[in-house]
Amino acid sequence: MDLRPKGSASVFVLLVLFKFSEAQNLCSVPNNLPLILISENNKIGDVVTTLNAEDGVMASITSQDPEGFFSIDEYRLIAETVLDYETFNPSKPHEVNIECTKDGSPSTTLSLKIAVEDKNDNPPVFEQSQYTLKVDELSKLDTRVGLFTAIDPDKDDRLYYQLDSPEGEFDLEASFNPNILVKKRLDYDKVKEVTMMLYVQDTPIGSTAEVSHTASTTIVVKIIDIDNRPPWFQPCTETEINTSKICLMSGYNGNVILNQQAPGPLSLEPGPLMAIDGDKGRNDPIGYMFLGGNDEDIFQIDTDTGSITMREPITEAGTIVRTVMAFQKENADQFATTTVILKVVESSIFPPKFVKSSYEGFISEDAGVDSLVLESKTSNRALRVQATDEDFSNGYNPNLRFEIVDGTDFSITPEGFILMAKAVSPGTLNLEMRVVDTTNEESSTASLSVEVTPGVPTTTPATTIMTSSIITTESTANTKLTEITTATSHPGITSTTRPSTGGQLVKTGEFSSGDMAAVGASLAVVIVLCLVCIGLMVHRIKGHNADWKKLSEASVFRSTLGGGSGGPKEGVQYSNEGLQHDDDSGSVNSKLAADLENKLESGLKPQQRRGSAPKTMTPSAVLLTTSSPQADSSSLAETIDSEKEVKPILTKERRNEEGYKAVWFKQDIDPNTKEEVVIIPDTGEADGDREEDDDSEGENRPDVDSDVEEGVSSDL
Repeated sequence: MDLRPKGSASVFVLLVLFKFSEAQNLCSVPNNLPLILISENNKIGDVVTTLNAEDGVMASITSQDPEGFFSIDEYRLIAETVLDYETFNPSKPHEVNIECTKDGSPSTTLSLKIAVEDKNDNPPVFEQSQYTLKVDELSKLDTRVGLFTAIDPDKDDRLYYQLDSPEGEFDLEASFNPNILVKKRLDYDKVKEVTMMLYVQDTPIGSTAEVSHTASTTIVVKIIDIDNRPPWFQPCTETEINTSKICLMSGYNGNVILNQQAPGPLSLEPGPLMAIDGDKGRNDPIGYMFLGGNDEDIFQIDTDTGSITMREPITEAGTIVRTVMAFQKENADQFATTTVILKVVESSIFPPKFVKSSYEGFISEDAGVDSLVLESKTSNRALRVQATDEDFSNGYNPNLRFEIVDGTDFSITPEGFILMAKAVSPGTLNLEMRVVDTTNEESSTASLSVEVTPGVPTTTPATTIMTSSIITTESTANTKLTEITTATSHPGITSTTRPSTGGQLVKTGEFSSGDMAAVGASLAVVIVLCLVCIGLMVHRIKGHNADWKKLSEASVFRSTLGGGSGGPKEGVQYSNEGLQHDDDSGSVNSKLAADLENKLESGLKPQQRRGSAPKTMTPSAVLLTTSSPQADSSSLAETIDSEKEVKPILTKERRNEEGYKAVWFKQDIDPNTKEEVVIIPDTGEADGDREEDDDSEGENRPDVDSDVEEGVSSDL
């Protein structure tokens, strides 16, 4: 039985609770945090936390995991090591057990959990400092070709990337996704390798963060040549068509000797026959074959080298064309073709040779392009190289070609003259020339030394000298050599000898006023002379037309009387007795003969128709014939000389038939009488107006009997 009062029991309980509460409050963690954080990379001696405790309370570490990381100084928990988040396991914080004691009070135990806080203290890192990447040419745009990432020890950091491509050939899929994409068409022939830089940082691109770490690596992209082109015959000219590239080649040419078999591979131009893989980076092996050939072909081609050889001689002259195909041995779908043209030529015993083994020429530095090289410094004679060919009887081969073997400073014309092709500095140039027989490609060489001198030009531009201006021909060393016009130089004036026999110098530069006046006067004289000649010709033609008409009429009349080549015409009487009075110069017949003679003479010799005395002739010499009324004066004169014995034909009958020509008499006229008869032509006088009619002319002849005038007619 408890004799204590009820009130005393309550006081005892309160005292016990007070003692227990006092023991619990000896020490505590600020804010009673269940987890204490400490930043990594701390310094040794940094305070992790400070305990809350009463006076007289003693605190000590009873245990910790891991050991040795922390210590306690009075009520402060001290870090004894540098903590690193990268080595800390977030799932297992550091644990420190602390006991607080005080005299007369029960001890208090604290269990502290400590976690390491991450800081951006490490840069990102690439596994390699350089990467190599292979990409096929002609890859499609936006094709993924590689992925390269970096590692950041700061596990919670997000990395950002940036790619630097020289020509923008590649780019990244995104700044946080370093997939590399193709952004431009890649051509192995243009770009074989691309070197890029890939950058990474642990803050966004363009960020203003106080702490940012970066890293970089090198990426080398090797462009792979794919098999997309056929073989190319060499030499060829590369040409781009849109995005494709081709190589143009016109074919090969060569010569073979008639009835002779070449001992080895044929020599071709441009040669030798060869093809390469159009994909130069692959260089696949190439094979060769004839297209359309057969086993009996006189030519054969080496499958590996492309060399063409002969199986037998060719017996017929002409041109032979063969088609050659080059193909990839590993992929025959890639192939190309070309033509080989072989010209069959006759055998040549001797090649062409230069007349001299070496030549020396001179030219001024400022002579200008296309100027001629001279023979010497003091001569204005152009240097000419010459060659002969002993296969020709006179040594002249028209099929020769001159050329400079190496060098572009000078060139040679087909005639052998040396021209300056471009500006050359003073000095001596040693060149090699070659002469080639274009029919069989046989050739020989000679040396050429050209001294380029400074100062005044030594020659004029070759454009003032035409190669066709040849004025003399000489024969030297069995070769037809020609002289060309020479050019002379004087200070301020340049002249050129023209291709004429006089060798007159004509200025090609400036002309004086006196020269121009002389040329004008000469042209004026020539024009006046031409006008005078034209006037004389017009006057003579006008008079000659009438004279020729009379001559034609007389010829037709004479032919009609004689019957032409067909013999005498029926009904025509031949009587010459009445006209045999050659001595009677005053008779009517004599006047008729004289008149006709004047007409004929005026037709034969127009230059003597004026001022010439009339001639007295017998009627037998008056009426002449010709085979054609359009014959010229010379042929008519020959006819007169050969037919002087032809007698006139007289008749008493008049016929009105068309085309009938005759001299007729009335019935009451006796041809045996000595009565004079006059034939009155129907044309005008020779020297007057030749358009007058017969009536007017008859009125001027009072001695003519009117009956005779009516009875006698000349229907010309």
